[in-house]
Amino acid sequence: MIRYTYVQSRLRRALRSGFQHLAPQLANLHLTPITVDIGDAAQIINNFRPDIAFFRAGSTLNSSPNRCPGDLKVSWKWGSDWAAVESQIDRTEYLQVLSQVNFYMKQHNARYGFALTDTELVPIKRLDANGNLLVARAIPWEAGGPGRLTVLLGLWYLGMLGAADDDWQLL
Repeated sequence: MIRYTYVQSRLRRALRSGFQHLAPQLANLHLTPITVDIGDAAQIINNFRPDIAFFRAGSTLNSSPNRCPGDLKVSWKWGSDWAAVESQIDRTEYLQVLSQVNFYMKQHNARYGFALTDTELVPIKRLDANGNLLVARAIPWEAGGPGRLTVLLGLWYLGMLGAADDDWQLL
């Protein structure tokens, strides 16, 4: 996942810079500074590890819940457009990835998660404790320009949603 390696350092830097800028207001805004890393860096529950974790910045290894778990996939094994394909095998694989992200979100009581491939970012919101999900429109890597949501900006926004103390959890 070369693209994720490219994104990870930039995303970590953008989150850190944003929280430094908001430092005087963090308590009033009910935000906890978070960072992003591999799934092993956040709390590990029953030995299950998502690929990516958004967790409290400065926390000791494996101590902070994953506030926005993410799953990395290659596009030839999963894509958001598989939701509407006629192939039962592809449709099953599409649902399997959503199920996997939902499982990680449920483990950490997280409201937000995502799937990231080499072609797109797919944000996911857990609507309730019954496993109902809202799958957002995919953000392609090629997206760019004024007024266009990019993969990096989408990931940053997911991180900020995960930082919201009053909203990141679904209990």
